[in-house]
Amino acid sequence: MRIPRTLSWYLLREVLLYAGLGILAVGGVLVIQNALRHIQNLAGMGLTLGDSLQLFGVLVAQFSTYAVPIAFLFGVMVAIGRLSSDSEITAMQSLGVSFGQILVPVVGVSVVVAVSTGWLLHAAEPGARRDLRGLLSQVAARGGIIQPGTFNELDRSGQRLLYVDDRKERSLEGVLIFDRSNDSQAYTVVAATGEFEFEPNTMTGHLRLHDGNIHFERAVDDDKYQRISFNVFDYSFDMDKLVGVTFERLQPQEMDTAQIRSVIDHFDETGEAPENARVKRRERYELHLHRRYALPFAPILFALVGVPLGIRRARGAKSYGIMLCVVLVFGYYALLSGCGQLADDGRLPAWIALWIPNAVLGTAAVWLIRRAPRAEA
Repeated sequence: MRIPRTLSWYLLREVLLYAGLGILAVGGVLVIQNALRHIQNLAGMGLTLGDSLQLFGVLVAQFSTYAVPIAFLFGVMVAIGRLSSDSEITAMQSLGVSFGQILVPVVGVSVVVAVSTGWLLHAAEPGARRDLRGLLSQVAARGGIIQPGTFNELDRSGQRLLYVDDRKERSLEGVLIFDRSNDSQAYTVVAATGEFEFEPNTMTGHLRLHDGNIHFERAVDDDKYQRISFNVFDYSFDMDKLVGVTFERLQPQEMDTAQIRSVIDHFDETGEAPENARVKRRERYELHLHRRYALPFAPILFALVGVPLGIRRARGAKSYGIMLCVVLVFGYYALLSGCGQLADDGRLPAWIALWIPNAVLGTAAVWLIRRAPRAEA
Protein backbone atom coordinates (compact mmCIF):
# COMPACT_ATOMS: atom_id res chain seq x y z
CA MET A 1 0.00 0.00 0.00
CA ARG A 2 1.72 3.17 -1.23
CA ILE A 3 0.85 6.28 0.79
CA PRO A 4 0.96 9.61 -1.11
CA ARG A 5 3.47 11.95 0.53
CA THR A 6 1.39 15.08 -0.06
CA LEU A 7 -1.64 13.44 1.53
CA SER A 8 0.40 12.34 4.53
CA TRP A 9 1.80 15.82 5.16
CA TYR A 10 -1.65 17.34 4.76
CA LEU A 11 -3.22 14.97 7.29
CA LEU A 12 -0.37 15.41 9.77
CA ARG A 13 -0.52 19.19 9.48
CA GLU A 14 -4.21 19.17 10.35
CA VAL A 15 -3.79 16.74 13.24
CA LEU A 16 -0.80 18.58 14.71
CA LEU A 17 -2.52 21.96 14.36
CA TYR A 18 -5.50 20.91 16.46
CA ALA A 19 -3.28 18.89 18.80
CA GLY A 20 -1.28 22.04 19.46
CA LEU A 21 -4.46 23.89 20.35
CA GLY A 22 -5.46 20.95 22.52
CA ILE A 23 -2.21 20.88 24.47
CA LEU A 24 -2.54 24.60 25.19
CA ALA A 25 -6.08 24.08 26.46
CA VAL A 26 -5.64 20.81 28.36
CA GLY A 27 -2.15 21.54 29.63
CA GLY A 28 -3.15 25.07 30.59
CA VAL A 29 -6.09 23.86 32.66
CA LEU A 30 -4.07 21.15 34.44
CA VAL A 31 -1.07 23.37 35.17
CA ILE A 32 -2.95 26.52 36.17
CA GLN A 33 -5.38 24.64 38.41
CA ASN A 34 -2.57 22.93 40.32
CA ALA A 35 -0.33 25.99 40.31
CA LEU A 36 -3.04 28.12 41.91
CA ARG A 37 -3.54 25.49 44.60
CA HIS A 38 0.17 25.42 45.44
CA ILE A 39 0.53 29.20 45.26
CA GLN A 40 -2.40 29.59 47.63
CA ASN A 41 -0.75 27.22 50.10
CA LEU A 42 2.66 28.86 49.76
CA ALA A 43 1.61 32.51 49.53
CA GLY A 44 2.06 33.06 53.25
CA MET A 45 5.43 31.31 53.32
CA GLY A 46 7.46 33.84 51.36
CA LEU A 47 6.84 32.61 47.80
CA THR A 48 8.79 34.76 45.32
CA LEU A 49 8.29 35.40 41.61
CA GLY A 50 11.21 33.09 40.86
CA ASP A 51 9.61 30.35 42.92
CA SER A 52 6.34 30.80 41.02
CA LEU A 53 8.07 30.49 37.65
CA GLN A 54 9.92 27.39 38.82
CA LEU A 55 6.64 25.96 40.08
CA PHE A 56 5.01 26.42 36.66
CA GLY A 57 7.94 24.73 34.94
CA VAL A 58 7.82 21.75 37.27
CA LEU A 59 4.06 21.35 36.85
CA VAL A 60 4.34 21.50 33.04
CA ALA A 61 6.77 18.56 33.12
CA GLN A 62 4.62 16.67 35.63
CA PHE A 63 1.29 16.97 33.80
CA SER A 64 2.59 16.61 30.26
CA THR A 65 2.19 12.84 30.65
CA TYR A 66 -1.57 13.42 30.62
CA ALA A 67 -1.78 16.54 28.46
CA VAL A 68 0.18 15.18 25.48
CA PRO A 69 -1.93 12.02 24.81
CA ILE A 70 -5.20 13.88 25.44
CA ALA A 71 -4.19 16.74 23.13
CA PHE A 72 -3.19 14.25 20.43
CA LEU A 73 -6.58 12.54 20.61
CA PHE A 74 -8.24 15.96 20.40
CA GLY A 75 -6.18 16.73 17.30
CA VAL A 76 -7.12 13.43 15.63
CA MET A 77 -10.84 13.70 16.39
CA VAL A 78 -11.23 17.32 15.32
CA ALA A 79 -8.94 17.16 12.28
CA ILE A 80 -10.42 13.98 10.78
CA GLY A 81 -13.90 15.20 11.68
CA ARG A 82 -13.31 18.48 9.86
CA LEU A 83 -12.02 16.70 6.78
CA SER A 84 -15.12 14.53 6.81
CA SER A 85 -17.41 17.50 7.38
CA ASP A 86 -15.91 19.41 4.45
CA SER A 87 -16.26 16.31 2.21
CA GLU A 88 -12.51 16.09 1.80
CA ILE A 89 -12.57 12.45 2.92
CA THR A 90 -15.15 11.75 0.20
CA ALA A 91 -12.96 13.49 -2.37
CA MET A 92 -9.96 11.43 -1.30
CA GLN A 93 -11.96 8.21 -1.62
CA SER A 94 -13.13 9.17 -5.10
CA LEU A 95 -9.48 9.47 -6.10
CA GLY A 96 -8.78 5.96 -4.85
CA VAL A 97 -7.40 6.79 -1.40
CA SER A 98 -8.27 3.97 0.98
CA PHE A 99 -9.03 4.07 4.68
CA GLY A 100 -5.63 2.51 5.38
CA GLN A 101 -3.84 5.30 3.55
CA ILE A 102 -5.59 7.80 5.83
CA LEU A 103 -4.93 5.78 8.97
CA VAL A 104 -1.24 4.96 8.53
CA PRO A 105 0.19 8.55 8.66
CA VAL A 106 -1.83 9.30 11.79
CA VAL A 107 -0.67 6.08 13.44
CA GLY A 108 2.89 6.93 12.41
CA VAL A 109 2.84 10.23 14.26
CA SER A 110 1.10 8.52 17.20
CA VAL A 111 4.18 6.31 17.58
CA VAL A 112 6.31 9.45 17.94
CA VAL A 113 3.85 10.81 20.52
CA ALA A 114 3.93 7.44 22.33
CA VAL A 115 7.74 7.50 22.53
CA SER A 116 7.61 11.06 23.87
CA THR A 117 5.01 10.04 26.44
CA GLY A 118 7.21 7.12 27.50
CA TRP A 119 10.15 9.45 28.03
CA LEU A 120 7.97 11.81 30.06
CA LEU A 121 6.76 8.94 32.25
CA HIS A 122 10.16 7.35 32.82
CA ALA A 123 12.31 10.46 33.21
CA ALA A 124 10.54 13.84 33.19
CA GLU A 125 7.63 13.15 35.54
CA PRO A 126 9.64 11.51 38.40
CA GLY A 127 12.21 14.28 38.16
CA ALA A 128 9.49 16.93 38.22
CA ARG A 129 7.95 15.40 41.34
CA ARG A 130 11.32 15.48 43.08
CA ASP A 131 11.87 19.07 41.95
CA LEU A 132 8.44 20.07 43.26
CA ARG A 133 9.19 18.71 46.70
CA GLY A 134 12.59 20.37 46.61
CA LEU A 135 10.93 23.68 45.78
CA LEU A 136 8.44 23.29 48.63
CA SER A 137 11.32 22.47 50.96
CA GLN A 138 13.24 25.52 49.77
CA VAL A 139 10.29 27.85 50.37
CA ALA A 140 9.49 26.31 53.75
CA ALA A 141 13.12 26.50 54.89
CA ARG A 142 13.04 30.29 54.63
CA GLY A 143 10.42 30.39 57.35
CA GLY A 144 8.40 32.99 55.48
CA ILE A 145 5.33 31.89 57.38
CA ILE A 146 6.66 33.71 60.45
CA GLN A 147 5.82 37.39 60.15
CA PRO A 148 6.59 39.66 63.12
CA GLY A 149 3.86 41.76 64.69
CA THR A 150 0.99 39.49 63.63
CA PHE A 151 -0.51 36.15 64.58
CA ASN A 152 0.76 33.37 62.29
CA GLU A 153 -1.18 30.13 61.89
CA LEU A 154 0.94 26.99 62.30
CA ASP A 155 -1.80 24.70 61.03
CA ARG A 156 -4.79 25.01 58.75
CA SER A 157 -7.36 24.75 61.53
CA GLY A 158 -6.04 27.77 63.41
CA GLN A 159 -5.49 25.73 66.58
CA ARG A 160 -1.82 26.72 66.71
CA LEU A 161 -0.95 30.43 66.65
CA LEU A 162 2.47 32.06 66.78
CA TYR A 163 3.27 35.69 67.57
CA VAL A 164 6.75 37.24 67.55
CA ASP A 165 7.73 40.81 68.36
CA ASP A 166 10.67 40.88 65.98
CA ARG A 167 12.51 38.63 63.56
CA LYS A 168 15.96 38.82 62.00
CA GLU A 169 16.34 36.01 59.49
CA ARG A 170 15.94 32.89 61.67
CA SER A 171 16.31 34.63 65.05
CA LEU A 172 13.10 35.47 66.88
CA GLU A 173 12.44 37.83 69.78
CA GLY A 174 9.39 38.01 72.05
CA VAL A 175 7.78 34.67 71.16
CA LEU A 176 4.20 33.77 72.11
CA ILE A 177 2.56 30.45 71.14
CA PHE A 178 -1.08 29.46 71.66
CA ASP A 179 -1.61 25.72 71.23
CA ARG A 180 -5.21 24.46 71.29
CA SER A 181 -4.62 21.34 69.18
CA ASN A 182 -5.38 19.13 72.20
CA ASP A 183 -8.58 20.21 73.97
CA SER A 184 -7.64 18.31 77.12
CA GLN A 185 -4.28 20.06 77.47
CA ALA A 186 -4.27 23.52 75.90
CA TYR A 187 -1.26 25.65 76.77
CA THR A 188 0.55 28.91 76.08
CA VAL A 189 4.30 29.28 75.59
CA VAL A 190 6.11 32.56 76.29
CA ALA A 191 9.82 32.89 75.45
CA ALA A 192 12.31 35.73 75.33
CA THR A 193 14.10 34.53 72.19
CA GLY A 194 14.15 31.66 69.74
CA GLU A 195 15.28 30.38 66.36
CA PHE A 196 13.38 28.83 63.48
CA GLU A 197 14.82 25.63 61.98
CA PHE A 198 13.48 23.40 59.24
CA GLU A 199 13.94 19.63 58.83
CA PRO A 200 13.34 18.87 55.12
CA ASN A 201 13.30 15.06 55.34
CA THR A 202 10.23 15.06 57.58
CA MET A 203 8.89 18.51 56.59
CA THR A 204 8.95 19.57 60.24
CA GLY A 205 9.40 23.11 61.50
CA HIS A 206 11.19 23.63 64.83
CA LEU A 207 11.05 26.65 67.12
CA ARG A 208 14.06 26.46 69.45
CA LEU A 209 12.92 28.69 72.30
CA HIS A 210 15.03 30.11 75.15
CA ASP A 211 14.24 31.49 78.62
CA GLY A 212 10.51 31.14 78.91
CA ASN A 213 7.50 29.54 80.52
CA ILE A 214 4.76 27.09 79.54
CA HIS A 215 1.36 27.96 80.99
CA PHE A 216 -1.17 25.12 81.02
CA GLU A 217 -4.78 26.18 80.92
CA ARG A 218 -6.94 24.71 83.63
CA ALA A 219 -10.29 23.01 83.04
CA VAL A 220 -13.51 24.67 84.17
CA ASP A 221 -13.80 22.37 87.22
CA ASP A 222 -10.09 22.51 88.07
CA ASP A 223 -8.74 25.21 90.36
CA LYS A 224 -5.10 24.23 89.83
CA TYR A 225 -2.66 26.31 87.81
CA GLN A 226 0.52 24.87 86.31
CA ARG A 227 3.52 26.70 84.96
CA ILE A 228 6.80 25.18 83.77
CA SER A 229 9.89 27.30 83.27
CA PHE A 230 12.54 26.31 80.75
CA ASN A 231 15.92 27.35 79.50
CA VAL A 232 15.51 25.60 76.15
CA PHE A 233 12.28 24.28 74.64
CA ASP A 234 11.80 22.67 71.21
CA TYR A 235 8.35 23.32 69.77
CA SER A 236 7.77 21.41 66.52
CA PHE A 237 4.94 21.49 63.98
CA ASP A 238 4.17 19.82 60.63
CA MET A 239 4.97 22.04 57.68
CA ASP A 240 3.42 19.57 55.24
CA LYS A 241 -0.05 20.49 56.53
CA LEU A 242 0.65 24.10 55.62
CA VAL A 243 2.16 23.31 52.22
CA GLY A 244 -0.64 20.89 51.35
CA VAL A 245 1.42 17.77 50.56
CA THR A 246 2.92 14.94 52.52
CA PHE A 247 6.62 15.62 52.26
CA GLU A 248 8.39 12.28 52.12
CA ARG A 249 11.19 11.44 49.75
CA LEU A 250 11.69 8.21 47.85
CA GLN A 251 8.03 7.71 47.16
CA PRO A 252 7.52 5.28 44.22
CA GLN A 253 6.18 8.03 41.93
CA GLU A 254 9.35 10.05 42.58
CA MET A 255 11.75 7.24 41.74
CA ASP A 256 13.13 6.60 38.29
CA THR A 257 12.39 3.24 36.70
CA ALA A 258 15.73 1.71 37.64
CA GLN A 259 15.16 2.56 41.30
CA ILE A 260 11.68 1.03 41.26
CA ARG A 261 13.06 -2.14 39.70
CA SER A 262 15.78 -2.35 42.33
CA VAL A 263 13.18 -2.16 45.10
CA ILE A 264 11.10 -4.90 43.45
CA ASP A 265 14.25 -7.03 43.10
CA HIS A 266 14.87 -6.52 46.82
CA PHE A 267 11.34 -7.78 47.51
CA ASP A 268 12.08 -10.85 45.36
CA GLU A 269 15.32 -11.58 47.20
CA THR A 270 14.30 -10.85 50.79
CA GLY A 271 10.50 -10.76 50.81
CA GLU A 272 10.46 -7.26 52.31
CA ALA A 273 11.09 -3.63 51.39
CA PRO A 274 14.55 -2.04 51.64
CA GLU A 275 15.25 -0.50 55.01
CA ASN A 276 15.34 3.08 53.70
CA ALA A 277 12.14 2.78 51.63
CA ARG A 278 9.29 5.03 52.74
CA VAL A 279 6.61 2.78 51.21
CA LYS A 280 6.76 -0.81 52.41
CA ARG A 281 4.16 -2.34 50.08
CA ARG A 282 5.33 -4.14 46.94
CA GLU A 283 2.03 -3.46 45.13
CA ARG A 284 2.68 0.28 45.09
CA TYR A 285 6.00 -0.12 43.28
CA GLU A 286 4.58 -2.56 40.74
CA LEU A 287 1.67 -0.21 40.13
CA HIS A 288 3.92 2.71 39.19
CA LEU A 289 6.25 0.50 37.16
CA HIS A 290 3.52 -0.93 34.92
CA ARG A 291 1.83 2.47 34.66
CA ARG A 292 4.98 3.74 32.97
CA TYR A 293 4.90 0.91 30.45
CA ALA A 294 1.16 0.88 29.78
CA LEU A 295 0.37 4.59 29.39
CA PRO A 296 2.72 5.26 26.40
CA PHE A 297 0.47 3.03 24.27
CA ALA A 298 -2.47 5.41 24.82
CA PRO A 299 -1.62 7.76 21.89
CA ILE A 300 -1.43 4.81 19.45
CA LEU A 301 -4.76 3.43 20.65
CA PHE A 302 -6.29 6.92 20.53
CA ALA A 303 -5.23 7.17 16.88
CA LEU A 304 -6.65 3.75 16.01
CA VAL A 305 -9.96 4.68 17.64
CA GLY A 306 -10.04 8.35 16.67
CA VAL A 307 -9.61 8.01 12.90
CA PRO A 308 -12.54 5.62 12.24
CA LEU A 309 -14.74 7.61 14.64
CA GLY A 310 -13.76 10.89 13.01
CA ILE A 311 -14.78 9.89 9.49
CA ARG A 312 -18.23 8.65 10.52
CA ARG A 313 -19.93 12.02 10.93
CA ALA A 314 -20.18 14.87 8.47
CA ARG A 315 -22.17 17.47 10.41
CA GLY A 316 -21.06 19.27 13.52
CA ALA A 317 -17.69 17.60 13.15
CA LYS A 318 -15.78 19.80 15.56
CA SER A 319 -18.33 19.70 18.35
CA TYR A 320 -18.81 15.97 17.77
CA GLY A 321 -15.06 15.42 17.89
CA ILE A 322 -14.68 17.38 21.12
CA MET A 323 -17.54 15.47 22.74
CA LEU A 324 -16.11 12.10 21.71
CA CYS A 325 -12.67 13.17 22.89
CA VAL A 326 -14.05 13.97 26.34
CA VAL A 327 -15.93 10.65 26.49
CA LEU A 328 -12.90 8.60 25.41
CA VAL A 329 -10.50 10.39 27.75
CA PHE A 330 -12.85 10.13 30.71
CA GLY A 331 -13.58 6.47 30.03
CA TYR A 332 -9.93 5.50 29.54
CA TYR A 333 -8.51 7.31 32.56
CA ALA A 334 -11.45 6.39 34.80
CA LEU A 335 -10.91 2.72 33.91
CA LEU A 336 -7.17 3.18 34.47
CA SER A 337 -7.80 4.72 37.88
CA GLY A 338 -10.21 1.96 38.90
CA CYS A 339 -7.88 -0.81 37.77
CA GLY A 340 -4.98 0.95 39.48
CA GLN A 341 -6.93 0.92 42.73
CA LEU A 342 -7.52 -2.81 42.36
CA ALA A 343 -3.78 -3.31 41.87
CA ASP A 344 -2.95 -1.09 44.83
CA ASP A 345 -5.32 -3.08 47.04
CA GLY A 346 -3.70 -6.33 45.90
CA ARG A 347 -6.90 -7.66 44.31
CA LEU A 348 -5.33 -7.79 40.83
CA PRO A 349 -1.70 -8.11 39.74
CA ALA A 350 -0.43 -4.78 38.47
CA TRP A 351 0.73 -6.28 35.17
CA ILE A 352 -2.89 -7.27 34.49
CA ALA A 353 -4.74 -4.31 36.00
CA LEU A 354 -2.76 -1.55 34.29
CA TRP A 355 -3.12 -3.16 30.87
CA ILE A 356 -6.90 -3.68 31.02
CA PRO A 357 -7.69 -0.15 29.71
CA ASN A 358 -5.35 -0.71 26.76
CA ALA A 359 -6.99 -4.06 26.03
CA VAL A 360 -10.47 -2.51 26.10
CA LEU A 361 -9.45 0.39 23.88
CA GLY A 362 -7.58 -1.95 21.54
CA THR A 363 -10.64 -4.17 21.16
CA ALA A 364 -12.76 -1.13 20.38
CA ALA A 365 -10.17 -0.01 17.81
CA VAL A 366 -10.24 -3.38 16.00
CA TRP A 367 -14.04 -3.32 15.85
CA LEU A 368 -14.15 0.27 14.54
CA ILE A 369 -11.43 -0.30 11.93
CA ARG A 370 -13.19 -3.39 10.58
CA ARG A 371 -16.40 -1.37 10.19
CA ALA A 372 -14.70 1.72 8.80
CA PRO A 373 -14.50 0.62 5.11
CA ARG A 374 -18.23 -0.16 5.09
CA ALA A 375 -18.99 3.14 6.81
CA GLU A 376 -17.17 5.02 4.05
CA ALA A 377 -19.18 3.54 1.22
